[in-house]
Amino acid sequence: MRKLCAIICLLFLLMTVTAIAQADGEKKMLFPDLAPGLHLYRYDWDVETCVLYVAEMSRHEPGLHFEVALANAQVLGKETVRSMADRRTQRGDRRVLVAVNGGFGVLGDMRGYGGVLESLHVQDGELITQPTDTEACFGVTESGEFLSTPVEMKASVQIGGHTLPLGCVNQRRLDGCQVTLYTPRLGESTHTNRRRGMEILISGLPLPLTPNYVHPYRVEDVSRDGNSTIPRDGAVLWISTRLKNSGVTEFNTGANGTLTLTLSPPEWNRVQHAIGGRLRLLKNGKINETLVDMHHAEKRHTPGKRASVLNLSHEPRTALGYNADTLFLIVVDGRQPKYSTGLTLYELASILIELGATEAINLDGGSSSTFVVNDAVINKPSGQREREVLNAVFITADIP
Repeated sequence: MRKLCAIICLLFLLMTVTAIAQADGEKKMLFPDLAPGLHLYRYDWDVETCVLYVAEMSRHEPGLHFEVALANAQVLGKETVRSMADRRTQRGDRRVLVAVNGGFGVLGDMRGYGGVLESLHVQDGELITQPTDTEACFGVTESGEFLSTPVEMKASVQIGGHTLPLGCVNQRRLDGCQVTLYTPRLGESTHTNRRRGMEILISGLPLPLTPNYVHPYRVEDVSRDGNSTIPRDGAVLWISTRLKNSGVTEFNTGANGTLTLTLSPPEWNRVQHAIGGRLRLLKNGKINETLVDMHHAEKRHTPGKRASVLNLSHEPRTALGYNADTLFLIVVDGRQPKYSTGLTLYELASILIELGATEAINLDGGSSSTFVVNDAVINKPSGQREREVLNAVFITADIP
């Protein structure tokens, strides 16, 4: 009798592994033997016709890691998530198990800036782009600590007796960014317009650029032609013509100065991998108040309806969340009415809470939303094919 009870219990356990009924849908487990501490499943959400793909990584499994990757190993350019994952695996020390698309930027041409990233990206300890939405950032330190507090870059360029604020790193000229630093990580040249600023070729800066960076530099040349070539062992400072600072006249060939850069709060200077999105979904287990207000103010909710207000529109989505024990990567399929309509950001945040996340950020969505496992695209991107994107997020495993 005891053997019969044990067999029945085992059968019941096996059934729950393959299909777990939820109050609002059903989970179908995928790749159950992929790696210890990693759980993957498809979640068919019944409240509306929506399909999600979820990866849950245990934060206590020492062989699993969070990483990010840059398309084509530079800021300017695009690449598929699969290609980035394959390139990472080829390094030989770790294998990419799960990969999803990353942050936001310019996917179109945008006057030569097609493929430029416009959100935080720190990779292997190198600061490649600075945070733009300071609330929607996530980072992991070398010791495995998770960070999602608001983060800012505080940077300056000293020349002579003057100090100029440095607003951007390796990005197109964003509003309010009057001084930008371009390192070789951007690409071959700055793609700037000569009518809008001057450029200073500088040397003496050890690369790669890192958080908490203080180093002297030397001015090698000053140009007003725009689109300067970025030296492989140096950098280019772009200064807007709108900047009214007498220190600008101090930039002459042979002059010396100091570049200072740090992230705040200071714990962010210890991040090894970090990524930025747009809009924080969860903080301390609560949904972003803006999303809550917009959701309740909506006069009529139509399941699956796309809207001009993207927060309220049902769209494909990608998100990253975590709690004290687990990292969550989620991709939501959408724009396919008979299969999956997508989610509003409020619905996405609600599902993250249901799954157990306490903190979460929104990553790029739409046709970019991609969920890759073992070098295969598992979800159904809305563009009917895998789209080239700007960066990616990985769960990797040590190779023995």
